[in-house]
Amino acid sequence: MSSSSPPLMMLLLINGFSPTELAASLGKLKSETKNLGTHNQRELYWKAYGDIQKDLNKYSDKSIDDGKLYGLVKHYRSMERDTDSEPRTEFEEFTKHQLALVQTPRVFMGRHIRLLVDDEGEVGTGKEFFMPWFGQDAENAYKDITEGEEAISIDSERGVFVSTRIKRKNCAGPPSKDQIKSMEALQKYIAELKADAPLQSIAWNSHSPPKVTTYNVILTGIWQNTITHHLPPSIAYTNTTSMHEVYDLFETRRNEEHIQEAELLITKMLTEIAKSHNDNEHSVHTGSMKDLACARRNALLKRVYISSERKKFIEHAKEDGGFETVVIEPRHGSHVGAFEEYGGVVFETFYKLDLGIYG
Repeated sequence: MSSSSPPLMMLLLINGFSPTELAASLGKLKSETKNLGTHNQRELYWKAYGDIQKDLNKYSDKSIDDGKLYGLVKHYRSMERDTDSEPRTEFEEFTKHQLALVQTPRVFMGRHIRLLVDDEGEVGTGKEFFMPWFGQDAENAYKDITEGEEAISIDSERGVFVSTRIKRKNCAGPPSKDQIKSMEALQKYIAELKADAPLQSIAWNSHSPPKVTTYNVILTGIWQNTITHHLPPSIAYTNTTSMHEVYDLFETRRNEEHIQEAELLITKMLTEIAKSHNDNEHSVHTGSMKDLACARRNALLKRVYISSERKKFIEHAKEDGGFETVVIEPRHGSHVGAFEEYGGVVFETFYKLDLGIYG
């Protein structure tokens, strides 16, 4: 038996549906999931649809916009029958900033289920929609929507985009053919991409346009060989225009950047040890989850690079805050390096110290 909190089973992004209107569309989803998973799993999904419909009534106020809802619905439920964890539904109402982002045309990419007829029998405006995600896709979508870091892609024919897996905004038209004829011209063009000029914000919680980094710029589509064959490490190229493939490349490059940062800290630690002739007192520490927990408990932790396999600590880090957490996908087999060899945990304290004295 498990008493832990159930996982996120379903995520709905709702833009302008009343609970009654949503119920009709969820009924359609229910019929579409009749072949989803095992019979027991289908039954659990169908129960979830019913619970969501009931739970959303308390968030709807008929005196405000005819009770229409604008927000993220998160339904938590275990897919196992032998569990004592209670299913629950949470509703996160959009802020004004979030509502404006959701209602910006062609920003949220993926399946949109439209409102055809409202509660009064009138045809919908065409602007109302909701987007569903299920299982692990729901968890991934929530993280992408609320905290996904943006990639910057430059397509030779379609223009400049900022994007995550789900959100995308076209910020500028394509550069002219005469504008980029050499690597120097390309680098100059990229250097001129600034926040709000033209890079626009698709951040969830605030206006926060991305900035060019050493890993987030990707050329897409068709470019001259004189460009693609001579790119510096700070610029990547892929001939695809698929959002998911572009973002896969972005995540790979970001992960490599974070590994380099972690391994530079390891080098710093080894230098500190060599200079001080003290194996215990330094500002960078590696490998020990016990030492990491000690630094966190005593508010000594400044920044940690940690393997994605250390899920329990990552969950606590999200709850606690107060320090920077960088999650790294570890390498395996012949690709492992210093980060993995030092235990997949590299962290920095605010000053040189011996964590052993803190117990």
